[in-house]
Order: sequence, then C-alpha cells, then structure tokens
Amino acid sequence: MTRGLTNCDLMNRDLLGRVTLPLTGWTARVHQHDGRPSRLVVDPGGGSPLTYPLLPSAGSGQLLLGAHLVRLARPFGPSAIGTVTLAYGVLHGEPVEPAFLRHRPWRPARVHKVRPTTLADCVWLAEQAGRFDEIRVTAAGSTAIRIL
Repeated sequence: MTRGLTNCDLMNRDLLGRVTLPLTGWTARVHQHDGRPSRLVVDPGGGSPLTYPLLPSAGSGQLLLGAHLVRLARPFGPSAIGTVTLAYGVLHGEPVEPAFLRHRPWRPARVHKVRPTTLADCVWLAEQAGRFDEIRVTAAGSTAIRIL
C-alpha cells in the first residue's frame, strides 16, 4: 500500500534544519530552495508563524531579523520566569555576539551577553530570561540594534 504525501510532508520537504528553543518553546525552521537557505520560519506555537526571506547577498542588513518579548503562560524555574526576550538573525561567516540590555534611569544599562544557538549554519537564535529593552548584535565590525 502506497501512502500519499500529506500537507505537512510537502511543507517540510525542503527543510534544512529545525530547533525548539528551551525557554520560550518557540520553533525555528530553515527551508531551502535550489540547495541554499531561502527562508526562516519562527513559530510561537499558537497563532501565525513569522516568515523571513534569507537573501544570499543581504550582508549586515539581516544581522538582526527580529526580537520579541515573550510572556510565558505559566512561569517556571527557580525564579519563576514570566517573560523571556528572544532575538534572531542571519550569520555571515563571522560569529555573532548578541547582547541583551536593560535600561533604568537611575543606573547604567545592565548588559547580558548571550551565547546564540546556530541553525543550519546560517541563522542564529538567542533567548534570555527577563524583560530587556534593547538587543545589540555585533559581527565582523557591524552592529545592529533593535529597541523593544
């Protein structure tokens, strides 16, 4: 008996890599076209997934594609984490250094450097427990900033 392809099989036929992030539970997938990464799909697990085209010659323009404050439905962990900050972007051959900044008027910004997760050798993702105001990513002398 021959089994037909389902819609899910057809959608994931071009899948290069997939990862589920431990703090948020969000899923990221990289799809290919003609053997090269062509799009990133970030799925919060409820609602609509976010899709980004991965341009072959975008340079530093895609260093930081997106950043989100994610409120968890059920806080977990020893400190009862309720909010997680998530950021992601494209690798350009050089390692990226994401930093999560929290600004407060009465003191200098608190900086948390985060070790990113790499997906399909072309996309990085990083998450940090807590609510941050700014994401700053540096790679090969270029810096991208996103205010949340």
